[in-house]
Parts: sequence; C-alpha cells; structure tokens
Amino acid sequence: MDEPKDISIQPLDFNQFKEKYGTDISNKNEILKLLKNDIEELANFAIAPYFWFVSSKDLQVLDSSDNIHQLTPFGKDEWKKHYPNFLQHIIPPEDFSYFFGATDFMVDFLEKADQNEKKYLKFSIYCRMQDKNKMLRWVVFQFPKIIYDDFGKSLAGLVCITDLGAFEIVNKPRMTIMNTKNKKNPYYLAVVDQKKIENLDIPHITKREREILVCVINGLKTPEIAEKLFISYHTVENHKRNLRTKTQCRTSGELVNYVLQNQLM
Repeated sequence: MDEPKDISIQPLDFNQFKEKYGTDISNKNEILKLLKNDIEELANFAIAPYFWFVSSKDLQVLDSSDNIHQLTPFGKDEWKKHYPNFLQHIIPPEDFSYFFGATDFMVDFLEKADQNEKKYLKFSIYCRMQDKNKMLRWVVFQFPKIIYDDFGKSLAGLVCITDLGAFEIVNKPRMTIMNTKNKKNPYYLAVVDQKKIENLDIPHITKREREILVCVINGLKTPEIAEKLFISYHTVENHKRNLRTKTQCRTSGELVNYVLQNQLM
C-alpha cells in the first residue's frame, strides 16, 4: 500500500454482505478472551463518548459495552438479538449502503494483505447514526483488533463507535486508512463518489504524538499529560511543539481542529 491506486468501492446492501461473508463462530468465549485486553485499552484513547461491540464476520454480536443503550436507540440485549438488521433503521439509506460497501472493501483488503502487514493497517469509516433519541449525528467506526484463522480469513473483530456529534467536522460518508508502517505517506482516503484510494497530504504523526493528541483533545494540560503518559513536562512540550510545526498550527486549539478535520484519530 505504498502507492495510491484506483480501486472500486461499491455500495453494498446487507443481504449481499451476509451472503458473501457468512461464517460460523464455534468458540465465542475464546474470542472474547482474546479481545479482553484490547477492550480495556479503549478508554485510554477515547476522544469522545463511545461504545463497542464484538462482531463475527457475518455480523453476529458476541458481546457489547454496557453503555450501548446510552448512545443508540437499542439496548445490549437488542444488539445481540437483532444486529445488524436494525442498522438500516438507525443509519440513513445513503450512508447505510456506503457503510457496508466500505466494510466489504476493508475485509477483502485485509484478507488479501500479507500476514505481517495486517497489523499496520488502521481503517476508520465515517457515517451518520441515530443517538438514543433517534437524532442523527456523525460517528466513526474503528476496528482496533481483528482475529484471523490459520488461512488469513477474518473470524471476528472488536468494533469501536465514537460519537462525533460535538465536533461537526464530517460532511459525507467516507473511509480513511492509516498505514503505520509507511513513514512517508501513511494516510489514505477512500471516497465512494471518487471510487479510488488516494494519498492524503498529511505529515507523519508518531505513535507517541498520537497519544498526546488524544490527551489534548480530551482537554488535558501538559502536567496532566506528563503524569498520564509517565513522561516529563518538557518531553510533552517538545512533542506538542513538533506537532504544531508539522501541521502549521499555532495553538493547541488549531491542532485539535486540524486532527479532527483530517480524521487522524
């Protein structure tokens, strides 16, 4: 994924997705055990209210966060019983088909990727979804961990959905891809009406810088960031100064806006 290339990203309905990716999960408890640490880590990188669920490839919900009823019109038991059939009722039609098309693209891309490359590819899908009051707001679907079988086929994954309603930074469904191994051109954008992946002209942000950005977005000041990350005050200030230089931002506020507008979470 070092160079951009034209790839069709076609909208897909749920029935097509289900037919293509039907699978059987025989050991749910083992999968949840494998994802336990990843679930616990989510809170350390949250920039806004979020919920999570663990889904098999054919979209059975194996487990979910207890707060799922606070951010969607459905409770935990309803997600387990009815997901994903009700997604068409809480995601608008124009976003719904794009979401499944983007998910189809992501799964296919990852299953074809080299085994050693998979862990470096981070996908984010942006669309609208109803909140608990059935009001639409923008959210981002992210996939912190995907479990594969011995043949490289995906079995299940941890899905994290973050509420972006407070930021007002997205204006159409889209998918971004970050290749953390590619230091030169790590960011890509896939927009359905362009039907291709192209490089985003964005500077490389290191893992430590991303950790600091999360803290900044959450409103933490330099002493609080230093304490949270177990680094010195001056180290935090140096990272923040480097980030402002890379992004040509003068203040922390401008930096937060830059990160959110470019979907660099």
